[in-house]
Amino acid sequence: MATFVTTMTLLIVHIISGFLALITGFLSMLNRKGGKRHRLTGKLFFAGMTGVFITSTAISLVKDNPFLLMVGFFSYYLACSGYRALYLKKLYLKQKPRWIDWLISGTGVVFGIGLMVFSIDWFITRGAWGTVPLTFGGFCLLNAIVDIRRFFVAPKDKLHWLVTHGSRMGGSFAATVTAFIVVNFSIGSFTWVLWVLPGVLIGIWIGRVIRPYKAKAASKVEPTMVASE
Repeated sequence: MATFVTTMTLLIVHIISGFLALITGFLSMLNRKGGKRHRLTGKLFFAGMTGVFITSTAISLVKDNPFLLMVGFFSYYLACSGYRALYLKKLYLKQKPRWIDWLISGTGVVFGIGLMVFSIDWFITRGAWGTVPLTFGGFCLLNAIVDIRRFFVAPKDKLHWLVTHGSRMGGSFAATVTAFIVVNFSIGSFTWVLWVLPGVLIGIWIGRVIRPYKAKAASKVEPTMVASE
């Protein structure tokens, strides 16, 4: 009985956190970047993702679900690295990352590899479903490697932080949208597509959002997106 109550409590908090991340993530994509509303919704989005991460980790351990555990770390890695990008603007001037940055990137490497290894089992037992953890794992590992490389080799582009922030927070938002879709919809044996398609479509959206800021940089006009201390 106690286990049931605990699981239900975790599930309720997980759902509330997920809806908070879903709504504020969408608003952050629409708000003017760098404005007060964007910073507010961004903080609320990160808080929601923190709640999702904590509850998904606990639920995965209670239900012995390694895939949920790894996906939870994957989505939270994206949120954390995207948030920290705002405080690593001067990497191109050889700014030194803090210990938390090494921890975040190291976690991305570990769980990226973990998801890719896990995909082997799914390819064997579930066929095309193996594409899901393979895609997530590959994306996670690639981004973590990019982060670590920048810690050693200073990026030449001074707007690296903007691209990283937008793509990582957008990727974390895509994970939230994906979770909502797969829980509420199914297309039979092709449901695995619903795990991949949202990320692709939101990735295109992110590219369109970031493009104007790249144009400003090209014209030597600094973008207004700033970190909130």
